Amino acid sequence: MNRLKLLTFDVANTILKIKDSPGYQYSSVAKNFNIIINASDLDKVYDNTWRKRKQDHPNYGKDHGMTTKEWWKGFVCQVFVNAGYRGNPCALQGVFEALWKRFENGTDWEAIPHSHEALAALKNAGLKLGIVSNFDESLEKTLCVNHLDQYFDFVVTAANSGTEKPDPAIFRRALSVSGMTPSVSGHIGDNVSHDYLTPKSIGMTAFLFIQESAPVGESLEKVDQKDIIRDLLDLNKIVTEKLKL
Repeated sequence: MNRLKLLTFDVANTILKIKDSPGYQYSSVAKNFNIIINASDLDKVYDNTWRKRKQDHPNYGKDHGMTTKEWWKGFVCQVFVNAGYRGNPCALQGVFEALWKRFENGTDWEAIPHSHEALAALKNAGLKLGIVSNFDESLEKTLCVNHLDQYFDFVVTAANSGTEKPDPAIFRRALSVSGMTPSVSGHIGDNVSHDYLTPKSIGMTAFLFIQESAPVGESLEKVDQKDIIRDLLDLNKIVTEKLKL
């Protein structure tokens, strides 16, 4: 196996996570606008609403002439409707604007446990580190607020590349930016299709991050057990020992 020189990271649920849960964030903001809705009801519909929105309007609706903010407004309103909200749709405008400001500022995200320690160790081991994420334009500020920007040499997102996972083009963009070949490059993330199978399909090494406390919503049949990482600190050990850095 070739010596790794580049390691790229997914962001959401890999190095950063939303504080509490999306439903909790949405519900707590809605209360400020006299809209009472259970966080658990919002959380129950969040993932399916997300998948439908991404299927209907991929890459934040850019091919449909949408701005990122318009895309998110439609998504947030649909989450409330799917969770049972039947009030005036106009009342959700204030909720969305408040949520938009909070997430745009990066303050509703927090680092996954051991993110800083693992990234610092990998950086010190001499790897070039990058981001490959389907995040929007708010990512760089979010990384900065959480003091994670210091570890990365480059950031490739759906917003700045014009493509998103599972399209392998976003990984090829990262390889081009870094000047690396697939054989010396690896990626880690929490989605089997996006972060494991897609980079492997173009010859990269891939790792799947599954936190001990996180439910597994995808089949792991196609995932080599030795490629599963359950604590980011283990990633440094595997990269340095098994890949002989």
